[in-house]
Amino acid sequence: MLTGKVVVIIGGSSGIGLSTAKAVHDQGAHVVIAGRSQEKLNTAVKTIGIGVRSFEVEVADETSVRTMFDQLDRVDHVFVTASHVVLGAILDTDSADLKSTLDSRFWGSYFAAKHAVPKMNDGGSITFMSGTSTWKPSPGGAVAAASGAAVESLGRTLAVELSPIRVNTISAGAIDTPLLDTFFGEKRTAVIDHLTRTLPVKRMGEPQDIAEAALYLMNNKYSTGTVISVDGGILLT
Repeated sequence: MLTGKVVVIIGGSSGIGLSTAKAVHDQGAHVVIAGRSQEKLNTAVKTIGIGVRSFEVEVADETSVRTMFDQLDRVDHVFVTASHVVLGAILDTDSADLKSTLDSRFWGSYFAAKHAVPKMNDGGSITFMSGTSTWKPSPGGAVAAASGAAVESLGRTLAVELSPIRVNTISAGAIDTPLLDTFFGEKRTAVIDHLTRTLPVKRMGEPQDIAEAALYLMNNKYSTGTVISVDGGILLT
């Protein structure tokens, strides 16, 4: 259980991060959420419950990440869910737009680990997120896939470098969050219908599915350097 632990969730104002924040709060943790929109953070704080702290943070900006951790006396667990993933064919998409994916997903994870660890004790953990596109590529997803692979490699290496602090990664499949609107727009419903029919579990993933994996990795003191797939079996299709 996480009673009394300080859990920092970067990207905690919506979707997977918000679901995880609720779950760790229910386990008695002191919850800290971070995100880009103070308005969304304020709403999330009311949703999660009493005692939640929030920080407006740009995950790709090291100064912003460092400033947040400087204000915390201690950190027990960190979960990084925030990323700005841009999809697009390499020949047709502005490189700066695609670069933002690597900046937020990889460098955001790196900055979080770098500035959280000095506030952690030996029982701490860090959990990153990647995606199944790393293993099941599709046109337009080259940089997104590469960023996920980079995060998974970062997690394995830091599990050795930062030992005994544990570092793991969750590889998420298709999860029903507002990001689906960003990725698929008017095709969102058709995509959900297709996945519901073809996934072995016969349903879309929900934020709670990822939250349960995140709680497992925080609580299980014998898991480190792992990549846990929570994907509904999409890699089997």
